[in-house]
Formats: sequence, structure tokens, C-alpha cells
Amino acid sequence: MDRAGVTDTVVEVGPAAVRGQARAEHHLESTALEYIDDEIAVLDEQPVAVPAVWRQVFSAVLPERVETAVLVCPTWWPPPRIARVREAAAARSTKVVVLQRADVLVVDVPGVPAVVEIAPEFVVVWRSGGVVAAVPRLGDDADVARSVADGVGPATTVLVDAPLGVAGAVELALAISGYLRADGVAVTTVAPDRVLAAARDSQTPLAHEPAPTWPRGRRIAALTAVAASVALLCLGLGFVSGTDEPEEPDVPMTLLVEGRVAVKVPALWQVQRITSGPGSARVQVMAPDNSTAVLLTQSQVRWGETLSATSATLRSALDDQQPGVFSGFKPDDRRADRPATTYRERRGGRQIDWTVFVDDTVRIGIGCQSAPGGEDAVRYVCEEAIRSAHALV
Repeated sequence: MDRAGVTDTVVEVGPAAVRGQARAEHHLESTALEYIDDEIAVLDEQPVAVPAVWRQVFSAVLPERVETAVLVCPTWWPPPRIARVREAAAARSTKVVVLQRADVLVVDVPGVPAVVEIAPEFVVVWRSGGVVAAVPRLGDDADVARSVADGVGPATTVLVDAPLGVAGAVELALAISGYLRADGVAVTTVAPDRVLAAARDSQTPLAHEPAPTWPRGRRIAALTAVAASVALLCLGLGFVSGTDEPEEPDVPMTLLVEGRVAVKVPALWQVQRITSGPGSARVQVMAPDNSTAVLLTQSQVRWGETLSATSATLRSALDDQQPGVFSGFKPDDRRADRPATTYRERRGGRQIDWTVFVDDTVRIGIGCQSAPGGEDAVRYVCEEAIRSAHALV
């Protein structure tokens, strides 16, 4: 698009491809997207800083330096991902503007449109400026499509977005469209090039900075056949229901996918993978002031492992540890409305309240880290993590 003599170069960034004036080599592009949340990537069997990988991607996508780069990113991407690609694009352009896919797609669409955006692990529903529902891609397409249709709500027009390169997105888009049309909703399936074309043709000012819109005081039910009894997998969202609940802290949350587990964590906290020191290998999501953290561990177990078996395994392992480190062991507890084994770990001036449970064939541990006696400071984000933690099958 050309406004007042300024030429904007549009680049579609994520979730499974990076497209602009050109494309980077596939292995470079896929490595950048795979390791976007990390500091070190493995490229050509060598460790490479992730920011450097992204700069290589944009050197290929924007072979000549441009005045303004307009990045169209997934609607559900958290701020740290946006910051990473913005920094890389800034090396190839004087100005970088970031837009959300949903905002671009609904330009000039009449009525009250909704956007169904298909991601690799889940599907989000966007309406009226924010994400209002999220459904994990568990079970077959029919199960997912039915749940997505339930989450769309009172939209007169729905755009179903199947981004380029997302496995199974086209087939799932057809299934979702079928359910919506059966409900009398006008549905348009977004063509692969529509995002780029809409961003280029848009006459709206490109000063928008996408910031997650997180409805407060609600929880979204992830309604799937495989996990109907397990609560949500979402992006800091709320359950669409008719009941009013007490208002909760306004903490932006996002989806973290690690190994075979997806879990909701604070969007602005720092993610670090810890593989050394005492305790199991874990992912640590630390608050900006380093005062609190959410920890995630996972291990493979046999299908059908019960909470009693999990408790016995943990009890045996903790009995072998140094006295005074672990306390308050409860084999049959309940946290965030799910049965679990709980205990407390104390090390180096901090306490970690652990909640352990099994989903499918994965034993999941969520740790709530704070100063001794300061568990209230991390209670809300930990309950959301415990409630949302889900095995990906």
C-alpha cells in the first residue's frame, strides 16, 4: 500500500510460515519458528542465538532494506514473540508496524464479524477486538469444530482463517465452516493469500500495536471429547457463561507449549528451561521482579496411571531426599478443581508449592514459587496454570 508516498512492505509472520518479498530457506524458517521462545536454537547441528536466526530470516524475506515493514502476526501471539520478530525486522527497515491477523481480516467486513484462527495446537475465536474463546485441537476435527462453533457466540459473519503451513488447517476449516453454516451463520473461508492482500490494500492507519485483550473474571471451557472433564486450554481467557464471578487480577496470560504439555502462564514473564541443579528438569516462568515464578515438570507414565500410583511414586522419591526440604505431603488433595497430590519444597530462601496430577499418559507438576509465606502473591497465576495444564495427544 502507498500512503502519502510511503511504501509499506507487508510480511506475514507465523504461525507456520514467514512470507514477504521472498521466503527464507525452509530449514531456516522452521528453526526460527520452532525456537522463537528460546534463546538458543540448533541450526545445521550447531547452537545459534535465536535473535540471530530471526535476523537471517528477515534478511531473506526482505532482501533489500525497506522504509516500513508491516508484520502481520497471529492474533494470539504474546508480547515476547512480537518483540522478538519486531527486533529482527528493525534490522531491515526504518520503521516496524505490527498488526494482528484478525484485525487485518475484518477490515471492510460489515456487521459484527468474528474470526476463527486455526493454530497448530488450538483454535482461537476473535470478536469485537479480542480473543473470546480457545479450543485445543484434541480429538477429531468434528469434535474440535463443534466446540469452536459453540464458542463463536452471536456473530453474524465468521471468517475461518487456516494459515499457510499449519498441519490439518484446511480440513479443520471445512469442518468448522460446516457446523457454523448449519447454525445459520454466514461463513467465509480465508484464502491463503488473503492476509497479505488485505494488509497491502488496507487504507486504515497502521499505527496499531497488538496487545492481548484479556477478558476478566471468566474462564473458558475447552470442550473436547478427549478432555471434557479437564478445564480449559486458553490464552488468558474466560469461560463464556451467564454467571457473574468475582473480578480476578488483570494478568495477561498466554499459552506455553513445552514437550507434550500446554499450559497457561503470564504473558509478560520470562521463560527459562532449567536442566541442572537440584530437582527435576523444569521450565521456569519468572515474574519481572524475580519475586515469584511458575514451574512446570512433566514425565511419561503408563496409560491409566491413577493418582494413588502417582502419590506412591512421589512419596518414595521424597523420602530419599534431604530431611527438611519437603513437607506437607497430601496424597489425595484438590487444587483448581482437579484431584492432585500436593507438597511443599523449601530451598535457598524460597518455597515451592507443588501440585502433581496425571493427564492422559503425562504426569504434570506445577510449582508455585514465592518467598516463604508469600504464596498469595502467586496464587492466581498458579491456579490458572494448574487448571489449564493439558497433555497434547
